[in-house]
Amino acid sequence: IIFALSYNMLLGQTGMLSFGHAVYFGLGAFFAAHALNAVGAGTLHWPVTMLPLIGGVAALAFGVIFGYVTTKHSGTPFAMISLGIAEMVAACSLMFPSFFGGEGGIATNRVVGEPFLGIDYGAPRQVYYLIAGWCFISMIAMFALTQTPLGRMANAVRDNAERAKFVGYNPTRIRYFMLMLSSFFAGIAGGLAVINYELVTAEGVGVVASGNVLLMAFIGGVGHFFGPIIGAVLVTFLQSALSNYTLAWLLYFGLFFLIMILFAPGGIASLVTLHKP
Repeated sequence: IIFALSYNMLLGQTGMLSFGHAVYFGLGAFFAAHALNAVGAGTLHWPVTMLPLIGGVAALAFGVIFGYVTTKHSGTPFAMISLGIAEMVAACSLMFPSFFGGEGGIATNRVVGEPFLGIDYGAPRQVYYLIAGWCFISMIAMFALTQTPLGRMANAVRDNAERAKFVGYNPTRIRYFMLMLSSFFAGIAGGLAVINYELVTAEGVGVVASGNVLLMAFIGGVGHFFGPIIGAVLVTFLQSALSNYTLAWLLYFGLFFLIMILFAPGGIASLVTLHKP
């Protein structure tokens, strides 16, 4: 949900179609994994509860670097540049095995450090409540962002960048700020994924992961804040449920996506709002 909402900050709120948003998710996850291993080795003192912040700050740093280049353009050029950066990072994941762990990735152990109030995150239920707590906080923060002047101007840039420039705002700077904030929340999602799975691989920065979050946003509905939430829950459920019954689950998932694009291009959220009256 956090990953999908962070992507919606780009596509739904600012109108930037990105094919490489998983770069920030994956890099945040890798930095969080190394930090977690450092905590286990005793070289870093950091509570596991706050580990997603490390992933968020690391992803924000890369958002500052990559966003300076990608947000110079909008529309199709932005999409192609983001795809090129995603391929570049994916290639680096195999060129630098000392950091990315090669094909096997980086394994971690979340039960490290001193337990806090008896919580050591060894039990899956404790991990669930940690993720749910971070999800709730992140959802509030991202919704609050939509109500700020920056969030409103992001909508203006999405609708008509030329008019936004006429009233005195720099569309490039607004896109840059939104990409940086989006990368921060994507890195938080990556840090939570490390705690949950205790493993991060090069697939986390690949195009498949970027396409996955794109499907979540489109199926749920990019025009509404709660759309990616619905999409993330539904896509995750379909992937886990269909794969248990058939090896051709990707075929049915693709057909479902095709039907949504043809008959409900606004996503499930648009169908819900149509019945609001």
